[in-house]
Amino acid sequence: MKPAPPRSVLVVCVRYLGDSLLLRPCLRALRRAFPDARIDALVAAGTGCALDDCPDVSQVIGWPMRGPLAQAVAAARIAVAGYDWAVDFTGNDRSALAVLASHAKLRVAYDRPKLSAWSLRRAAYNFRPAHRKQKPHTLVQRLELLEACGVPASGHEFGLVPRRDAMDAAWSAVRGLPKMLFHAHVTSRDMRKAIPVPVVRAVLAGAAQAGFGVVVTGGRDAAERAHVAACTLGLEAESVRIFHDLDWHGLVATISLCRAYWGSDTAPAHIAAALQKDMLIHFGPSRADHWKPLHPGGRADVRTCACLLAKRMDCARGVPGDCLAGVDVDAVLEWLAAVAA
Repeated sequence: MKPAPPRSVLVVCVRYLGDSLLLRPCLRALRRAFPDARIDALVAAGTGCALDDCPDVSQVIGWPMRGPLAQAVAAARIAVAGYDWAVDFTGNDRSALAVLASHAKLRVAYDRPKLSAWSLRRAAYNFRPAHRKQKPHTLVQRLELLEACGVPASGHEFGLVPRRDAMDAAWSAVRGLPKMLFHAHVTSRDMRKAIPVPVVRAVLAGAAQAGFGVVVTGGRDAAERAHVAACTLGLEAESVRIFHDLDWHGLVATISLCRAYWGSDTAPAHIAAALQKDMLIHFGPSRADHWKPLHPGGRADVRTCACLLAKRMDCARGVPGDCLAGVDVDAVLEWLAAVAA
């Protein structure tokens, strides 16, 4: 299929922060293919910061995740804007509604053969390429969907550059730590992805003993704060900094200062991957084949997870998944020593 070159494109990805970050290489591919087109990105409200300073997007539109009235207003805004193409990387009913509202001539998403003939998702699209039999990394899936529309991929680089003011603030915040910095993000909004306290305590103590300055970040909610507090209890103040309130730009800047990144499958891990940091990510109740770092310095430790084998989340909410309890501390410290060498 070779559709006519568009004058305007709506890219739809209404999911999480990491999903919005992974739009960057897709937007670059579209911009290179259609340098004069208006290319807008529709993302979940609150995740548009991942596209700040991205030169390839014309406008970022926030889609409200709750409230039918707010979503109706957003759909009306999309309808008025008018688009030639609408490319949906989400493929759920929420994103299908946005695609239908666009009235685009070409409306694209991957085929979902098991959907009912009456599904909104089946009605929304007029071009539905099939997935590969073995679905690759999420970013590769998205680039292949664009290639099905005649848009060549242009690499996996994200073009993520920390802002100068955020860098200045980050340097100030870590002043006094050893110059070689190790960043650990060991919690998640979904605490089933958090790394258990005994593992974290052993790794952080080993990193500090090896001469690293330890930077620990976490979310703002009570469960994440409590987890980080337990993980850092007893660490010497001169060897650790803890941050819970970093905004997007502060997080990007802080990660950019560090030699290595360690944690579980969360948005900060995807920032570290975008910045091509040496990194080790533990995958338990999430899919490494879809979300692992793609650059040579990125390593994925894949735990056998009953949740994924059962294709449902059976782990207790609010606590680390059982699959992450077996993380090998010695292996993590060996990796970190190799990074420091």
